[in-house]
Amino acid sequence: MVDLGAGMLESIEHRTAPPEGNFRVALDPPRQPWTTNAEAAIRRLRDVEDVRIQAAEEGIREIHVVSSSRRPAKQIVRDIQSLLEARFSRTFDHRVVSVAFVDPGPRPLIAQPIELHPLPESSDPLEDRIRFGSVNLYISGSRAQAQVELRWKGAPRTGSASGWSTREGAFRLIAEATLAAVQEFVDEEVGLGLAEVEIIRMGRQEVVVVGLALLAHRQEKLLVGSCAVEQDVQQAVALATLGALNRVLGGLRTKEPTEYVLRPSSAQEASGAKRS
Repeated sequence: MVDLGAGMLESIEHRTAPPEGNFRVALDPPRQPWTTNAEAAIRRLRDVEDVRIQAAEEGIREIHVVSSSRRPAKQIVRDIQSLLEARFSRTFDHRVVSVAFVDPGPRPLIAQPIELHPLPESSDPLEDRIRFGSVNLYISGSRAQAQVELRWKGAPRTGSASGWSTREGAFRLIAEATLAAVQEFVDEEVGLGLAEVEIIRMGRQEVVVVGLALLAHRQEKLLVGSCAVEQDVQQAVALATLGALNRVLGGLRTKEPTEYVLRPSSAQEASGAKRS
């Protein structure tokens, strides 16, 4: 055994013993049992991702909430107040609640593909494509109106669009009029929108590029069509729009085109019978 002198023991105790009055240990106050259950209940509320309740002897001191919703914080606080009062008989001032909003990040893309419904087989493949008829642009002062006539399976349809008569605006009107005519052939649940019309140059040739937005079955898809400008740029815009649509027309719900035949009314038929 090693015999330590009294002086050495006093020196060791002096170095290891903490100074009185300066050494403190911070301990979290004990959590009350009801707070754990309350936090679990609040996490099940709408738009609440996480929550922490700091309780005191006199009641609730603070409530910290994390949410990625765009709903106003005032509505989230009201939900928490109603829940704690109804289930836990706890009331508190809404000012003790702080809501932190976090960025939810990019939304995941919808994985379900657009449901395709093929058209009945046709003896002529070109008959299943919408055919271009004519395009007209009427300008009156600063306003312009575009009219485009299309034909599908022998049935003609005309679409129109009006707006400002700028050069770029006129091209957009022609594309929108083309879409309006196409919309007469497709189902009402299929939405078509114009994204962009641009004229680019490839070597010495000008090319019209049209971007469309197709909305079907709650899914959006970008369609792109192009057409080289040979003589008429207005016709090229309409053909580029059709070029983007004809590729997917066979997979969309369509209306069977019907020719409208005007017949005389019953009164006219009666008068004609009397004359005869």
